[in-house]
Amino acid sequence: MKNYKQTAAFDRLQSLWEQSPDLLMLNRDAARNQQLTLETSNFLLDLTKTHLTPAFLDAYEQMLRELDLEAQIEDLFSGRKVNNTERRPALHTALRSDDDIFVDGQNIRPQIRETFERIRTLAGRLYQGRLTGITGKPLRYVVNIGIGGSYLGPLTVTAALKEQARIPVAFLSNVDDEHLQDVFRRFPPEETLYAVVSKSFTTPETLMNARHVQNHFKRQYGTEAIAKHFVAVTAHPGKAEAFGIAHANIFPMWDFVGGRYSLWSAAGISIALSLGYDVFARLLAGARLADADFRRLPLTQNPARLLAAVTFLYNNLAGYGIETYIPYRQRLQYLPLYLQQLIMESNGKSVQRDGRPSAGPTSPVVFGDTGTNAQHSFFQQLHQGTQEVPVFFLGYVRSATGALENRRFLLANLLAQAESLAFGRRHDEPHKHFPGNRPSVTWLWDALTPENLGYMLAVFEHKTFVESVLWNINAFDQFGVELGKINARKFDEHLKNRSGDTEIERFITRKMEE
Repeated sequence: MKNYKQTAAFDRLQSLWEQSPDLLMLNRDAARNQQLTLETSNFLLDLTKTHLTPAFLDAYEQMLRELDLEAQIEDLFSGRKVNNTERRPALHTALRSDDDIFVDGQNIRPQIRETFERIRTLAGRLYQGRLTGITGKPLRYVVNIGIGGSYLGPLTVTAALKEQARIPVAFLSNVDDEHLQDVFRRFPPEETLYAVVSKSFTTPETLMNARHVQNHFKRQYGTEAIAKHFVAVTAHPGKAEAFGIAHANIFPMWDFVGGRYSLWSAAGISIALSLGYDVFARLLAGARLADADFRRLPLTQNPARLLAAVTFLYNNLAGYGIETYIPYRQRLQYLPLYLQQLIMESNGKSVQRDGRPSAGPTSPVVFGDTGTNAQHSFFQQLHQGTQEVPVFFLGYVRSATGALENRRFLLANLLAQAESLAFGRRHDEPHKHFPGNRPSVTWLWDALTPENLGYMLAVFEHKTFVESVLWNINAFDQFGVELGKINARKFDEHLKNRSGDTEIERFITRKMEE
């Protein structure tokens, strides 16, 4: 497979970027507003404050054709082993599809349907007060024990849609014991259902936290309490049963679903338990629509391909190597964290699919925070710093609250930041000069519904996939997280046995014993 530098269109794109006027000049073209704004019944995507032009998009589309994007998309959706290093499909899209899909000759649709029906049944029993703990009290809280993709997606969704919540939920991810105690204080264990989410059921942080909770019940009530208070989501049910979790309370994950893509699977169980299975189903429906749009819509109507064009322009032609995501809604506060993992764990690679070194930059560094908080934090750098940072503004207009004045002012700030970054301000005093010509995208929704959120998250998955095609890298492995895990075991032994030979190890050992 080729990378972007091996296409004939790349030279044309480079030339267009080198000759590009600044954003102030570009936006003097009255036609630009229509050419670079995509509006549907639910959202508006504004690309006018980027250096994209119709000519650039034509050349970009030609590059995607040369890279055979359409065939690679069909490979993704059809279950071919696009994760070539681990020889697996990447079938997160199958979780939200109604179509039959075959993996190694077996139709996986019945397994998915059965798993979701079991989650629906469990959620119904929880809402009806029919799930009781070891003391006989109904279970009234849910704690998700997992890390990485086993919590970031569900955390993002349950926070965004918290107005729909029927059962309070917390996420126990960090191995920090203070984090565990905070969760214990919030939710009495005797009234809590714990969902242990780990594909391998060997994730050290997850198992350490799960064992702390397990030990609480063993000390107080004996081992029989585990079956009443725990469910598991894993690809290794035998390990979950050995932990003490009842077979009927174990939900499958599959090797064809990567962790950061797993919120659509049983790993999203805390979404269904907290918000209601119907909300979870609506989330899947929104993602299903995004899948269909990604496959069928032309470039100028295709959000994922357009957003990938923005990242490609500023990452590979301008060489910025960084981008920030700013949701102008507090409900979306965890979206930047979710996107950090999705983008950087997927595409933070330095070799191509065949093992050769990458042809150029791959994943940008991703960070973000909510607006207007971020304005009073790092926007100084965005406006006047030496490092230029493309900004992705995200938000929605309507909400259930009646505070129209707040919503209007919040969105006014979003619009003001995008304009100020793009067009700047001339000033005789250099400290008050704003250079402008700093790009941003604004993606605004009418409201934050489960369908709209599902659509948006799926679009970002597809954006990430398009970028992996441009760079000819595998977006579905994550070997970069392994070495640190291996070394952590070594240092844990050093600290436990007081055998460390560095000053920092001796410092930690000494202070832990004081």
